[in-house]
Amino acid sequence: MTFTRTRLSLVEYGAPVDLSRAISDVAGIERAKANSLLMEAGSRVASSLRLSYSPINIEPSGVRAVDFAGLIRLGPSLELEVAPKFLGLDEKDSTWREDFFFLSTLSRHGRLLASERLSASGGAPRDLSTLVARAIASMYEQRKRRPLRSYRRVREADFFIDGDPEPMDLLFPSPDGFEQDTVRFDRRNCWNADIVGAARELLPEVSDPSAVSSLVRLIEELSPQGSAIKRGKAIPARHRAWRPLHELSVDVLGGLGLSYQQGRAHAPGYLVSTWRVWEDLLTISARLAFGRDAVVPQRGYPLGTKVRGATGSISKLSVYPDCVIESDGDRPKVLLDAKYKGHVEKGNLRISEADIYEALAFSRATGCDMVVLAYPAPPERPFNALGHCFIFEKVTVGSVQISGIQIECRRIASVGGLREFAANMKTGISSAFL
Repeated sequence: MTFTRTRLSLVEYGAPVDLSRAISDVAGIERAKANSLLMEAGSRVASSLRLSYSPINIEPSGVRAVDFAGLIRLGPSLELEVAPKFLGLDEKDSTWREDFFFLSTLSRHGRLLASERLSASGGAPRDLSTLVARAIASMYEQRKRRPLRSYRRVREADFFIDGDPEPMDLLFPSPDGFEQDTVRFDRRNCWNADIVGAARELLPEVSDPSAVSSLVRLIEELSPQGSAIKRGKAIPARHRAWRPLHELSVDVLGGLGLSYQQGRAHAPGYLVSTWRVWEDLLTISARLAFGRDAVVPQRGYPLGTKVRGATGSISKLSVYPDCVIESDGDRPKVLLDAKYKGHVEKGNLRISEADIYEALAFSRATGCDMVVLAYPAPPERPFNALGHCFIFEKVTVGSVQISGIQIECRRIASVGGLREFAANMKTGISSAFL
């Protein structure tokens, strides 16, 4: 019997889609039940991303997704895919999924994909589970020459004395030998157990033969292990190279790519807050482009004071711009702030008043007159170059110059994509104030 899975798709902030009818036709259920599945999925996404509202909106004209992207199960054979607004859906070219996985994993685990093991291609479509499996397998192959081993104390029986047997056991050994406590230094530990557990969870979800064989090989080489625990003590410093792989494995065990089980409160999938992904991408790219020492991310700057009327207590009022890029002599000090939502979604390509006021507050607190508000370029724009910056509006208030730019990030999963993005972003930011 062949197991088939149906995937429905939405674009974040896109036009409403009549998913209720599609679910009703595929699953053979009433529209009310289909809406119930969507509402449940929205609640689980909100819980996973710690949102105070459901990001799946059911409207009379259809269903919309806001403030998140990823893959979530609606039922055993039904899943919903939400593409971020800056990548869109392209059924002819599946590289947007690789871009999405690259960006979301970069955001969640920092340097995980610095080696750029995943390169975009125009080959057969790949789902997110296959991309995760490829990442886990390639990271394991890269690190297995220096195994993740630790000491453990075990109780075992052997006629060869290698530990500390009890005196009475020497006189009356068991049929298997002398009972003794020994210390082993091997690969059987909680961290490898998580990695093996993640590989086993992914196996039913992956259809690519090469990815399946890589996961099976990983499981065979690291087995036997105990039960995966999903969390616990940190990996020792001497094995810090294994931390990104372990973090990704914990994500898998926490729900990423798991088989759907009816009745469980936790819905498996791969979900991210898109604004956070965009903010982290700009921060990492700014450090690559201008140097780590030149970029000051998320630091509080005093703007004023607050006085509470009842108590008269005085407290500082601070603001937290995303990045302050210090001057290098030739380039002035620049404030870079990531923007995700605005009037762009409404068809108005302009800087909103709220963003202008916030930029002025940032400028006053930091003493920086050059402010760049960076928005992701929509996929409707013709592709120019990765990291290309399009200046769509400039605002001048006294000595403060505010530039609104859109940055192209499609094809960022290509080989060398992150560095190309950073280099072109640097050029765009530097030219914004010429």
